[in-house]
Amino acid sequence: MVGYAAGGGADIVARTIAPALQQRTGRIVSVENRSGGGGLTMVESLKNAAPDGSIIGMLPSTVMIRRLTSPAISPIDPMLDIAPLGIIGTFETAFCVSPSIGVRTMAEYMQWAKDGPPERRRFGTAAPETFSQYFAQLLGRQYDVDLEPVPFRGTGPLSADLDAGRIPAGCGGLASFVHQHRGARLRILATSGPAQNPVLPGVPTVVELGFPNLQLIDWYAFFSPPALPAPLVAAWNRQLTVAVERPDVRDQLTQYGVIVGVTKPDECSVRLATDLIRWRRLLDMLGIRVAN
Repeated sequence: MVGYAAGGGADIVARTIAPALQQRTGRIVSVENRSGGGGLTMVESLKNAAPDGSIIGMLPSTVMIRRLTSPAISPIDPMLDIAPLGIIGTFETAFCVSPSIGVRTMAEYMQWAKDGPPERRRFGTAAPETFSQYFAQLLGRQYDVDLEPVPFRGTGPLSADLDAGRIPAGCGGLASFVHQHRGARLRILATSGPAQNPVLPGVPTVVELGFPNLQLIDWYAFFSPPALPAPLVAAWNRQLTVAVERPDVRDQLTQYGVIVGVTKPDECSVRLATDLIRWRRLLDMLGIRVAN
């Protein structure tokens, strides 16, 4: 059995779950990172895979937005081309800065960016045209600052450049940055959640900053080929539930800022359909035309 992850925080989460899943199923579980095309490579792999339960994949909800923003580049329909096995946990998007710029709050950073040359308004994203990018731009709009996205090939290089001061800011899934924040290699200034994450006491949310309309909770979910028989879907959901709820796995995921909770496959479908509607509204705030 091969599990695919979409890179960054998703790769961290998938590799945390894999050993427990292998022990639970008695089958070899390998994680093959297929991060190309903002998750498109992995979705295509699942879409074309044999529906025999041998290949499953994990994606963060953030990449699903490409269905709305880039239909020509990403001609996928996550409601049809892949089948959900269940959400395994939720997470927030985090906006962070390099310690080298000397700011400690979002207001300080935005004023620093506004008062300086254009390069101060650059921020790194390892997932262009997803909410890892759009969340930062929406935040900038609240302060009348037009932030400029700079694409990175993974959150590892982005974190390294933040640590070295080669880029002033970055945005992405919380799991990609939480340990670097603790090690003072970067500083998380805000998250997209409604309440502070337990692993980041003192780091404000967009609600606390006064922007409740930007509140966004993302999720990690496992998917299968679209024609996977219902008994196999149910079996995988049971295996994932037991593996993720194992105390050591739950504790590790929690340390990365993931709020663990496995849903049924149909609950994942409902959540995705609901989020697609909400994402349209947020994109409209940026003036981005979306596909039908």
